Amino acid sequence: MFSEKINRYIYLFGIVGLAFGVTLGAVPTSIPEIILLGNWLIELNFKNKWQQLKSNKIFWVIVSVYLLHFIGLLYSKDLKAAWDDLLIKFPLLLLPMVFFSAKPLSLKEFYVLLQCFILGSLLSTAWCLVYNFILHHNEVVRNVSRFMSHIRLGLYINMAIAISIYFVFKTQGFIKKTGFLLLAFYFVAVLVLLGLASGLMYCFILISGALFYLIYKQGMMVKLSALVLLIGLTWFVGDYIRDVNNEQLEVKQNTYNQKQQMSKGGNLYLHFDTLGQKENGNMVLMNIQLEELQRGWKRLAPTDSFDYGKAHHLKRYEVLVRYLSSKSLSKDSAGIAQLNESDIHNIQLDVTNYKYPEWNYLHQRVYELVNEYDEFQNNRQINGHSLTMRLYFWKAALHIIKSHWLIGIGGGDTQAELTKTYVETHSPLEPAWYKRPHNQFLSFMVSYGLIGLIVFLGSIFYPIVKLRDTLPKLFWPFFVLAMTSFILEDTLETQAGVTFYAFFLSLFLSVAFFRRGLGLVGKTK
Repeated sequence: MFSEKINRYIYLFGIVGLAFGVTLGAVPTSIPEIILLGNWLIELNFKNKWQQLKSNKIFWVIVSVYLLHFIGLLYSKDLKAAWDDLLIKFPLLLLPMVFFSAKPLSLKEFYVLLQCFILGSLLSTAWCLVYNFILHHNEVVRNVSRFMSHIRLGLYINMAIAISIYFVFKTQGFIKKTGFLLLAFYFVAVLVLLGLASGLMYCFILISGALFYLIYKQGMMVKLSALVLLIGLTWFVGDYIRDVNNEQLEVKQNTYNQKQQMSKGGNLYLHFDTLGQKENGNMVLMNIQLEELQRGWKRLAPTDSFDYGKAHHLKRYEVLVRYLSSKSLSKDSAGIAQLNESDIHNIQLDVTNYKYPEWNYLHQRVYELVNEYDEFQNNRQINGHSLTMRLYFWKAALHIIKSHWLIGIGGGDTQAELTKTYVETHSPLEPAWYKRPHNQFLSFMVSYGLIGLIVFLGSIFYPIVKLRDTLPKLFWPFFVLAMTSFILEDTLETQAGVTFYAFFLSLFLSVAFFRRGLGLVGKTK
């Protein structure tokens, strides 16, 4: 329909648009993919494309993961869910097909593609900052990301950091190098400002990996410098977490944390837990006068009251006693009387610590993780705690794998079977938290068994082994990010996650494949 030159321009427009739009939400991601598919179809020339792809083992190994999902249709009970899964994972087929059947990217085109990704990431994160610090102020840390989950955003930002550092070494001129270095610092600052704990963990792993590489590869002075930086970074992170842990969980030696008999109103205190939950070093579940709490809070917020006798709105009671403890206020009518308008507003927003709104997003997230660990360690609440709930997600997945270890249960039945397992095994998780495994390797084993896991691992490691001499240097930070996310997340179960993996995998492996074909072994970009 169009000339070869026009089709090439459309192809470049599509991949550049995808690189730019992938961090800006579902629509800016989908439109370039539709353009790429449409252009691939109207190019025609299917015979040559087939010949080009048919003999390409790397391509078939990569897309084997997607083709596996078609086999899963044969024994899936819920075909609608299975087809929905195929639709979400379509980039695993589309992007390798497009990249490996097109003419190789020139070095200039490769650079433009990466720079457009940086630009898109810059706009996406800038809007997150404006939204959260100027237009609004989110009380919930998980809502800081505007276009995707905060976990996926952390992945993209870390890739932007790696690409920015890459261009520091690849570009010429002091101004350009400085610009890319400032971009790298900006993206790190975004991780901190938005409190993206998972993103900072990825960043820590990337930096540690880079320092280990320097220790292994470079001369003695560089080795020593890298070792000092690694030790210093590890100490700084550990010391910060330890400070938050001590501030929250180290019980203060004061009268507040001693058992008392009666409130100022002359009513007996109850003591539910003298060793467990704490806020700012104060025990939460001791010295509680339930009737006074209920009456006092009902006067302050008649439409937000609770009734512990009828198990009605107990969430408010739980927040209330934690908040009072955080301020060292007695958990009775006297403590309620000392709450101001700001305190009442915080409690109604389920804020459990009066300092919480004053903390930055990172400190808030670390506070949450410290409390999650304490809750888990003391066999208390786990529902809603993203880190500790994963242990139960994994346990349910392993339970299914034991009974369906060879070929799994099919791609469409994963959630239904997991829900059934949570019930049958009497999981402490509430139904709202009957989630998928949050581990991509376990997810593949649940759906497709050991065979599926082998296919998945083969699609990852076979191309690396075959193309190791021509892989772009940027492949390695991408690989580390992808593998880390696969351990902690179902990365390929969302559009943002699967596009991240399919786009960069297809880009880097196609570059390596074509360079190998040109005999450029050992000359990586």
